[in-house]
Amino acid sequence: MKDLLKYFKGYIVETILGPLFKLFEALFELLVPLVIARIIDHTIPSGDQGQLNKQIGILFGLAALGILVALIAQYVSSKSAVGFTKQLNQDLFEKIMSLPKESRDQIGTSSLVARLTADTLQIQTGINIFLRLFLRAPIIVFGAIIMAFSIDAHLSLYFLVMVAVLFVIVFAVARLLNPLYATIRKKLDTLVNQTREQLQGMRVIRAFGQVEREKQAFQETNQAYTSLQIKAGNLSNLVAPLTFLTVNVTLLIVLWQGGMQVGGGSMSQGTLVALVNYLLQILTELLKVAILVTNLSQAFVSAKRVSAIFSETSEDLNQPLPEAVSLDLVLDVAELYFSYPEAHEPALENLNFQLAKGESLGIIGGTGSGKTSLVQLLCHLYQPTSGRLQIFANGQSPRTIADWRQWVGLVPQKAELFKGTVRSNLMLGLSNEPVSDDQVWQVLEKAQAKKFVAEKEGGLEAPVEAFGRNFSGGQRQRLTIARSLMQERPFLVLDDSTSALDYLTESKVLTTLKAMAVTLVMVSQRTRSLQSLDKILVLDEGKQVGFGSHEELLMTCPVYREIHESQQV
Repeated sequence: MKDLLKYFKGYIVETILGPLFKLFEALFELLVPLVIARIIDHTIPSGDQGQLNKQIGILFGLAALGILVALIAQYVSSKSAVGFTKQLNQDLFEKIMSLPKESRDQIGTSSLVARLTADTLQIQTGINIFLRLFLRAPIIVFGAIIMAFSIDAHLSLYFLVMVAVLFVIVFAVARLLNPLYATIRKKLDTLVNQTREQLQGMRVIRAFGQVEREKQAFQETNQAYTSLQIKAGNLSNLVAPLTFLTVNVTLLIVLWQGGMQVGGGSMSQGTLVALVNYLLQILTELLKVAILVTNLSQAFVSAKRVSAIFSETSEDLNQPLPEAVSLDLVLDVAELYFSYPEAHEPALENLNFQLAKGESLGIIGGTGSGKTSLVQLLCHLYQPTSGRLQIFANGQSPRTIADWRQWVGLVPQKAELFKGTVRSNLMLGLSNEPVSDDQVWQVLEKAQAKKFVAEKEGGLEAPVEAFGRNFSGGQRQRLTIARSLMQERPFLVLDDSTSALDYLTESKVLTTLKAMAVTLVMVSQRTRSLQSLDKILVLDEGKQVGFGSHEELLMTCPVYREIHESQQV
């Protein structure tokens, strides 16, 4: 977690001033019992009203100074904590975006979201409380003990025993809480993931009448999370009653022993009151220490989770790729195997096919046949486990991973639109070079999206809600196709991204794309959508069971023929 300390660099002054002003506040509070003792022992018996007013003025002055330095301490501590977390959030987000897809899949989206939100907030809270209490609490506790010793060394021994017992209690509870908070964070990841899936699949859940089932599943997860929180709460709440018990027992002993000394004349009443005041100050600060330890325990767990993300290896987009030259091919796949991390069986096995210049490729197969896995390899989001996968443009292969991804335009299976405007969604991923409206409208026309965009109020500036909720499924797909065409690339991959289009619209889109100087790779469940393509790859359970034209596969591939005939009914 040492890598997180660098975020204090821009806030060193605030980080120092916060505890320093809290130290001043503590010193002012430690002077209060002495002033009260003087009032009781000297000022009141003397009957000097002027002196009494002066002493009361000193008390008000100490209180005013305490409030002032406390406000300053609170401000600079909060500024340091918020500034720390702001930069941490920024760097954490950039780190998450730089992770390879394997790492993001292994950690999980819900866990990454929780670390970016709940964990960083817990770190911010822990820093804020730490800066305000880590000097104040010890100074008050040990300062009160020292002041008490200066008043009466015998009775102050009880203070030492009390503080020792209380520190044992606090740190014993903290030791039990640390692993419990780690479990709570993992359970929170599960809860966030379940909530995310249920919200995203709400329409499907309702359509299949599974609302009650999902409510029950959420209730079970939430109950397990609640039970852990209650257990942690019960443990942390033990500190306060045990602290009160220990302090009150000490208070009784001090009052009993001090009362006898006052009666014997060896101690004044003011001195006893001062001792009781110091004892109560210790009580207050130790309760704050308990809060501090509880928050630091949670912040420590969160910091470890955040630090674990920073320790992950970022994807090197400049990693050199094997150079190859081919004047005849645009895609070369040989003995290709691919397995997901920790998977028991490969997702793709022994794929062998080639695509010549000017040819287009269709990919078809049943659910779980490996179509999307192959698409992710074609986009170099994953790397093959073994075998050869190469793409070519103008006879050359890409030199780096960044080049590879610049060559391939992807239209994902799920049309992803973002809150903003039609224009901002189309410009996603482009450089800052200006693009004219005429160019944008030409791209929309190629994707058969010009008409409905023009009919929208605002045209290119028409608002797009999050996830494109104010557009139909077919409109979202055409907008994502248009977005992929905004930048000229040698390859265009459509991952079942015309499924919501009618056959006529789909035919117009494909005719336009095939006429462009681009190698088209299209995944579809419909043979009718693929039959105009030059080559079709048929997958079944991750294996290649057919490769050829539509007519050739009808003659030679039973799997393709079965899919085709099932769609003719």
